[in-house]
Amino acid sequence: MNKNKSKDVEDTALLVAQPPVHLDDAIEMVGFGNFHYYILFICGSLFSAVAISVTSVSFVVPSAQCDFQMTSVHKGILNGASMIGMFTGSFIWGYVADSRGRRYALILSMTMDGVFSIISSVSQIYPVLIFCRLMSGFGVSGATVLYSYLGEFVNTKYREKFLCWMEMFWTAGIIILPCVAWLIIPQTFRIEYGFFLFRSWNLFVIICSLLSLLLAWLLVRLPESPKFLLAKGKHDETIDCLKFVYRWNHKTDDKFPVTSLILPDCMNEHSNGFFTGLYESTVGLFTSKYKFIAIITCIIQYGATTSYYMLMLWFPELMNRFRWYETSYSGPKNMTNMCEIVSMFRVEPEETDQVCNDNIDKSVYLNIVIIGIACIPTSLIVPLFVNRLGLRFFLVVSFLGSGLSAACLYFITSSLENLVLSSVFEALSSVGISLMYCIAVELFPTEYRGMAVSIGSTFGKVGALMGNIVVGVFIDEICAIPILVSCSFLIISGFLVLTLPKTGRTNIQ
Repeated sequence: MNKNKSKDVEDTALLVAQPPVHLDDAIEMVGFGNFHYYILFICGSLFSAVAISVTSVSFVVPSAQCDFQMTSVHKGILNGASMIGMFTGSFIWGYVADSRGRRYALILSMTMDGVFSIISSVSQIYPVLIFCRLMSGFGVSGATVLYSYLGEFVNTKYREKFLCWMEMFWTAGIIILPCVAWLIIPQTFRIEYGFFLFRSWNLFVIICSLLSLLLAWLLVRLPESPKFLLAKGKHDETIDCLKFVYRWNHKTDDKFPVTSLILPDCMNEHSNGFFTGLYESTVGLFTSKYKFIAIITCIIQYGATTSYYMLMLWFPELMNRFRWYETSYSGPKNMTNMCEIVSMFRVEPEETDQVCNDNIDKSVYLNIVIIGIACIPTSLIVPLFVNRLGLRFFLVVSFLGSGLSAACLYFITSSLENLVLSSVFEALSSVGISLMYCIAVELFPTEYRGMAVSIGSTFGKVGALMGNIVVGVFIDEICAIPILVSCSFLIISGFLVLTLPKTGRTNIQ
C-alpha cells in the first residue's frame, strides 16, 4: 500500500516538474487515431447535411411551382432566400465561434437549420416559405465553422490533407440528395384538409432536415476545440480536452504526459456586448497584419460562390427544360443551343401554361446523381496529393477549369453535352470552394480564424444571392449573361489565388 502511494507521489512530482509544453507539441503527443477519424466522420456528415440543406431547394423549385404559382423570378427569389440567410448568418456565426466556441456555434446553427427546414415543409404561403428558407440558410451558414473546429484538433503536418477530405462528404451529400428526391418526389399522394396541403415535396423537405438535428445532438458529446479553449485562457479545460483525445486514440487509462501548456495571447472577451464585440472583431481582423489576405480571400469567395450557386441550384431546372425540348422537338433538324431552349420553355404558352406541370423528368434525378459521382475523382485526388502540390495549385486548376466549362455551356445542343459540362463544372468548382475554407484555416491564427472564415463565406453568400437573382431575371431572355458572369468570376478567382501566401511552411496558431 505504501509502495503504491510512493509511486503515485513520484509520478505526480515528475509531472509537476515538467516544463510547459507548446500546444502544437501537445497535440503531437496526443497522436493521430480513432478520435480524429470519428470527428472527421461527424464533421463530414454535418457537411453532407449542409450540402443537402442548401441544394434541396433545387428540387423543391420545380416540384412546388404549381402549388405557389411560381414564375422564373419567383424561383430565383426562393433559391436566393437561403443565400440571404447565409449571408447574414456567416458573419454572425464567425463571431459566435470566436467568442463562445466552435462547437457551441455548430450545435446552435445546425439545430436552427433543422427546425426551420421542418417548418418550411408545411408552409402553405409563398412568403412563409421564403422566410423559413431564409432562417434555415441563417442556421446552416454556421457550418463554415467546421473547418476551424476540425483543423484545430490536428497537428500542422496532417491538417491540410485532413481538411481536404471534407470535400468527399460534400460530394456524398450531392449524391444522396437526388437519390432521396427520386424516391420521394415522384410519389403522387396528396393530403388536403381545408387550407392545408401536403404532397411529396413536403415530405422530401422533412427528410432532408432530420440529418441536421441528429448531428447537432451528436456534437454535444464532443469536446470543444483545444486551441480555442487555450486562447480563451481556459488552461485546465484544454488539458482535459487533450486527455480525452489521448485516451480515445490510445485506448488506455495512462495519464497524459502534459500538465502545463504555454498560453498564447488570449482572445478578447468582448465584454461590451454582442454587437460591439462583433464590430471590434471585424475591425480587428481588417486592421491586423492579415488584412490583405482577408480582403483577397473575401473577393475570391465572392466570385467563386457566385459562379457555383448561379448554376448548381438551377441544374435540375435546366435539365428539365432540356428534356422537355428533346421530347417535344426531337430530331437532328431541331438542334439549337441552350439559351434558345430555355427561352422556348417560357414563350410557348400552348405547351406549358395551359396546365401547370410540376413533374420532374426521371432523367433529371439520374443526371444529378451522375454529376455527384463525377465529383468523386477530384474529392480523392486533392487530399492524396495536396501535401505534394499545395493548396494554391489545386485552387488555380479548379477555378480556371470550372470557368472554362461554364463558358462552354452556351454552345451545348443536347442534354448529354449539358450533363458532361455540368459534371465538370460541379467537380471543379465545388472542390475549389471547399479548398478556400482550408486555405483560410491555414493562413489565419486562432484568434482571427473563425471570423476570417465566416466573413469570407459572407461575401460568398452575397455573391450567391446576386447570382440567383441574375439567373432568375435573365434565364428566359438573355441566357448568355449568367454564363458570362459565372465564367468571368471563376477565371478572375483563379488568378487572385496566386497572390495568396503559400501554406504549410509557417506554423500559424
